[in-house]
Amino acid sequence: MFGFYFYIIKKYISLAKLVCLLYVFFNFSYVYAKDINQAYWVLDKYIENNYLMKKDSYNPNYLNNLRVKLVNNIIYINNNQYNVSVHRTSDLSQLLTKNLIENPIINEFILPNGDVNYLQFDDVLDVDLAKLLLPKHRLIFGNDQLLFINESFVASFLKPQNKYSFQKLSNKFPSLDLPINSKRSAKFIQDENYYNYPQNISRSFAYYLNLFDNDSLYEQLNNYLIDLNGIKLPQINNVINPILITGTQENEEQIIYLYLLSEQYDFLDKIILKNYYGATRDEATNMYPAGFGGYNIDKNYSIERQQRFEDETIEIQHFQITKEGKFQEIPVTSNCYSKWATKDPNKHSARSLLLTSKQANNYLRFEGGQLEELDSATLTLNANEKKLCVNYQQVYPVNFGKTNSKQFFDNEALYQQQVENFKKYHIDISNELEYVTFKNIDELPIAKFLLNGNQAIYMNNTLFIVGKDYFVAYRQPTKEELVYTQ
Repeated sequence: MFGFYFYIIKKYISLAKLVCLLYVFFNFSYVYAKDINQAYWVLDKYIENNYLMKKDSYNPNYLNNLRVKLVNNIIYINNNQYNVSVHRTSDLSQLLTKNLIENPIINEFILPNGDVNYLQFDDVLDVDLAKLLLPKHRLIFGNDQLLFINESFVASFLKPQNKYSFQKLSNKFPSLDLPINSKRSAKFIQDENYYNYPQNISRSFAYYLNLFDNDSLYEQLNNYLIDLNGIKLPQINNVINPILITGTQENEEQIIYLYLLSEQYDFLDKIILKNYYGATRDEATNMYPAGFGGYNIDKNYSIERQQRFEDETIEIQHFQITKEGKFQEIPVTSNCYSKWATKDPNKHSARSLLLTSKQANNYLRFEGGQLEELDSATLTLNANEKKLCVNYQQVYPVNFGKTNSKQFFDNEALYQQQVENFKKYHIDISNELEYVTFKNIDELPIAKFLLNGNQAIYMNNTLFIVGKDYFVAYRQPTKEELVYTQ
């Protein structure tokens, strides 16, 4: 009987061991799968000595495809993984040459007590990887940061941060109310108060923000942004968080994205609002930037975006935000012109409005004064056709007239004030003036600045919007500004 019980107990022990082994195996498999699927780390800095890079004969394909992440004691580099151990030293000369010790980037990896952590590779390495490491197959390891450094190049990588960290950081972002446009947001960003907000975004969020399509070193360099900052916009239905993300590109031009994040700060969608990448003319001939320049977002989150191309055509696109938090393009309509530029289907959207270069450049140039409420409006006054186009899309009939100045202003003080204002433009309106009357314009923001709600002065090919507290001038473009040939 005792032998029978002993047999039963032995079987249960064996079964328990098997269950434990299976638990360990599946748990290890789960952890391993979870670890290997973690995101590769984000490129933080990259500096290259071109002369030494050629001299040392690095494998460019290996370096361009460099991607790295550290999970526990395993480091993943490109398509391989290696076992590493963590060590610490207070003597930098054990790791680096004198020239490398004097490199300022090293200071970012020195611990408060003056020590430096480094990884020691315990496996046999391929030749291409060995060339990227320090002597004795070592790699400096800081606060969630890895540093490849030698005489030829410096590359540091940051452990990606997640949505929870970004949500916490976003509480420090400044806020803007709607409506906004490219000019208003630019003024806000340039204002000194904006820089007093502690809103700087680390590049460790670049993966979360989908700032690159591929996590290789080469692709990250092609989409490399610094000085990342955020601006909060009003929530949509209390569940979608729109945030403007600004950054500086390698050409020192600013780029602005509009992000849509869920209530839990999951990434939903993003769109480029501003991104200059060149100019069609130099400053001496009135520089026109190419790329995404003008945009406008109204109180209902209707979005307009304009893109100028090298041939000086302009594409206008309209977007709305769906309840799922996606940008949906909607058709753009216009009655300003009867014919439009011919679209290249591989380059332009089927729903957009594409202006010819002459149409795009035929707008009134700001000549003096200030009315911020009109900053987002593009005005085109075609005198021969007697029509005003606003933002290339809405057309309003125009009538021209001439009248006695005192009768026009019907106010002696205003009359005297405007006589003096026009002298600055070498125009005498003491006796009579020429004016324009706009029809059906009462719903536009410009209407509240017009005399009688629909009138302005038009003399010397210049539109003057005048009132007691403002005097703004917009002139017609010159022939050189209107038509450009290289």
